[in-house]
Amino acid sequence: MKQTFPFQRAALAMVVAAVFPAQAFAAGSAGVAQFIAGDVNVLRANGKTETLAKGKALESGESILTGNGGRAQVRFTDGGLVSLQPNTEFKIANYVDEADPKQDRFLVDLLRGSMRAITGLIGKRNRENYKVTTTTATIGIRGSGFSVGYNPDGSLGITTELDAIEVCNAGGCVGLTAGESVRVINSSQAPERTNVRANVPTPAPAQEVVVAGNQTTTDGKPSVVPPPPPPEKPVVTPPPAVVEKPPAKQIYTDLAVGVAFTDPATSNAAAESYHPDANIAVLAGILSGKPVDFSSLDKASNVLTEFRSTGSAQVETGTLGAPADADFIGWGSWVTGEKVVAGVATAIESAHFVMGRPTPTAQMPASGLQGIYEFAGGTAYSSMHGAGQLVGGAMTANFGGASQGYANVDLTTRFGGTDYTTSLSIDINGSKITSSTAGVSAAGFFTGSNASRAAMVYSKPIDNAGQVSGAAVFRQTSLGSPPS
Repeated sequence: MKQTFPFQRAALAMVVAAVFPAQAFAAGSAGVAQFIAGDVNVLRANGKTETLAKGKALESGESILTGNGGRAQVRFTDGGLVSLQPNTEFKIANYVDEADPKQDRFLVDLLRGSMRAITGLIGKRNRENYKVTTTTATIGIRGSGFSVGYNPDGSLGITTELDAIEVCNAGGCVGLTAGESVRVINSSQAPERTNVRANVPTPAPAQEVVVAGNQTTTDGKPSVVPPPPPPEKPVVTPPPAVVEKPPAKQIYTDLAVGVAFTDPATSNAAAESYHPDANIAVLAGILSGKPVDFSSLDKASNVLTEFRSTGSAQVETGTLGAPADADFIGWGSWVTGEKVVAGVATAIESAHFVMGRPTPTAQMPASGLQGIYEFAGGTAYSSMHGAGQLVGGAMTANFGGASQGYANVDLTTRFGGTDYTTSLSIDINGSKITSSTAGVSAAGFFTGSNASRAAMVYSKPIDNAGQVSGAAVFRQTSLGSPPS
């Protein structure tokens, strides 16, 4: 049955705005408690705990704690709303509303319980500065409405209600559009897509009892008589479910692909990159290996080369953003697969891939600028000696404009219980990434305006692990002139 809750959610936002019109906020405050029910307290920044009442101002650094049956709704100065359910601990970690995209911050922590949120102007000015942090994942926005709640087993449920969000942890990132949900089991395992919506309960009203003044028990005390039960609801037979056809696959013709794999005949590893330019056909055929679909991507009809899995599903996958986004990146790996060139298939093993839309040349950073990047995800690497884990990394890119630039990449890998940090140098040619280190093969690209993200596959030697291959994805944290 077709879901309609995004429209209901939008209607709810308009109703809330009508019932609770814009309020005057105290100078320096983050927001105001505009609805309180039951047991609700606020832990002030000075360590003092007090009862939170309707109309009370809230400041950055303060926490709201709801008890069993307690509920609260907070309106922030940028117009955003947060609704807190019973048994919830919510902290306003860092809130700044200066009407300046560079200075604004909406950084909050959900430590237990559940909440719903509708984002305000801060999320619209700079979505990178709107984050909800939990014990197992961080939620960033690409839209304006979502729900998040802890489950009884300690896992986390997250559902998008308006537009889109992105859920990230050490295991990777997953982008969600309206109506989609994920479950986060722990901080190191990537979020998993699910059909189960986030656990954000609404408490039932407490049952009242009526004391009958002229009715007494045998010992002379008043009798307590419960109210009569509610009338039974009529049984309504639901209409038959409407079976909808799955959406047609969407073909994208501007995606680049990087693939690192091992030739089982020679045990040699290699990394290759294909870009949608200069008579090179789009290579979305990499997604023909099930079950990964990345929201119904398909290959174009003029594919010259394909990479696909054979006999085994993808071991792992991850995404940053949605496939239609300019800065979208998807990644994953297979155990076995094949490379098909002009209809001729060759077996490959331990294949790792990245896919995305390269940054147009006109949107690449100007010559002389330096970009700092943090680790955003990747695949567990593979080698002749077994599999290991890519646990972190960083990249410093020095852009050359129309000329060739370069970057230094540090990768922290875990093999046999020991972490190894190794470095490699890569060349930057436009938005393309290639290797410039002896014995190392690397390929990839930048995505987004000003090269806001980067994706690469690599094959390189690591101590005690031999030649290894994998995929790594990075997110830009700063861009400017390099330090003198």
